[in-house]
Amino acid sequence: MSAAALAKATRDFAARFTAKGASPDAYRILGKTGLTVSALGFGAYRVDDETPEHRQALEKALLEGCNLIDTSTNYTDGASERCIGGVLEELIRSGRVSREEVVVVSKIGYVQGQNMDLAMRREEGGDPFPEMVKVSEWCWHCVHPEFLEDQLDRSLSRLRLERLDACLLHNPEYFLGHDRGGRSAGDREAAREEFYRRIRVAFVHLEREVRRGRINWYGVSSNSFGTPPEDPESTSLGRMLEAAREAGSESGEDHFAVAQLPMNLFEHGPATLAKEGAAGDKPAVAFAAENGLGVLVNRPLNAFARGELIRLGDFRTDPPRRPIQEGLSRVSALEEEFLREIGRGLKGDRGSAPVDAFFAWGSRLSGAVGKLGGVEHWRAIEDQQIRPQLLQNVSALQSGLPPGLASRFQEWLGRYLPEMQSLCAAFHADCAARSQERSDRIASTLDPALPPDLRGESLSRKALHVVASVPGVTCVLNGMRHPHYVEDSLGILRWDRLPRALDLLGRR
Repeated sequence: MSAAALAKATRDFAARFTAKGASPDAYRILGKTGLTVSALGFGAYRVDDETPEHRQALEKALLEGCNLIDTSTNYTDGASERCIGGVLEELIRSGRVSREEVVVVSKIGYVQGQNMDLAMRREEGGDPFPEMVKVSEWCWHCVHPEFLEDQLDRSLSRLRLERLDACLLHNPEYFLGHDRGGRSAGDREAAREEFYRRIRVAFVHLEREVRRGRINWYGVSSNSFGTPPEDPESTSLGRMLEAAREAGSESGEDHFAVAQLPMNLFEHGPATLAKEGAAGDKPAVAFAAENGLGVLVNRPLNAFARGELIRLGDFRTDPPRRPIQEGLSRVSALEEEFLREIGRGLKGDRGSAPVDAFFAWGSRLSGAVGKLGGVEHWRAIEDQQIRPQLLQNVSALQSGLPPGLASRFQEWLGRYLPEMQSLCAAFHADCAARSQERSDRIASTLDPALPPDLRGESLSRKALHVVASVPGVTCVLNGMRHPHYVEDSLGILRWDRLPRALDLLGRR
């Protein structure tokens, strides 16, 4: 496998797809790297190496015009990188893709999962990673050179690569947010100076990794490039550029070339909030473009606004088999039957778990009718409450029921689970309709400013295209875990940039 992406190969990749109908605007130069990348990138946040659809989606994206992949050492605890490595190796071996035309970006900083186990073992052995930021019990963070070197070893191994095209520090502002409530104004300023010292030290190490041939370029992914300077966690792209120039002073040049940041129709500070430059009069995206930095945008379809998560997409769904109230009645009747026919024989035999709480979704969900938000709210309830609790309770009963009740419980369960599935589908349809109403309102504010032939497109495509059209944006990273997400997203590569995209940010 060739070592890295090359300028000519990425230009040829772009030319090949432009000849097939992609817009000339669909491919851009990634800052001073000289690499040509697609305006839509494959975001691998929730991708793993055990789900066939994830592999299929990545293959489809690479074969149909997307040539930038973004991942991180902590995404699905390393499984994201393993999936990417496996897919790339297979496509390269079969000759369908060349390593030189694909740009691979990964990020380092989070200490979770296996990395948390490693860090804790090192602490217990008296050899901790230096300058560890203990954000919470389950999440630590580190950008010290010793950690960066360790993680780059592991990243390259999982990706099956000799070299990363770009390695980014992943949300280093965790240092600024840690214990910020206990800092005085003077302490906050001291913390900020220490933050940029750590960034500079990390950059010195990354310059060393460039010389070793393990990365070609580096950068920073930060959620606070677009937040006001007075925000305690605000980060400055200008100060990071200064740190990079100091880090590269020995060789006469630096390899700081990429900034990654969140931006969407609701959260647009990186493109609209002026805080960079000598006069503090430039937004981060414009400043990046002026200084040869490629800009990767994440979270283009997941906006946090007014205290809620807004998914910028369409939510049309099939009508449910039964209305919510009928579904609640049927589930409640089955739960009463469980207590009457089965639960009576279990009382006092389940330890600390009350038998009447094992299956009580009919009564619990009856109070939620008409009060839930959009489909994101329902998915959180279903994924974080209903499914895990059902699984836990069913498992507990199946492994511990008295022989006389086991067959009766299995027969009851065979009737109960389909009714629960039907009820959940009814709630999902109700919340999806509410989300679709919101999406329709958002689309109606965008449509008058869009070319007529784009007004009938999906909201997700419109939202991706607006952000990709913002001057200075190089590539928009979209989570594309399923082939149909790829199909929808790649549509924007056929479209020319919108001339007044900045005016569309904030329209909702």
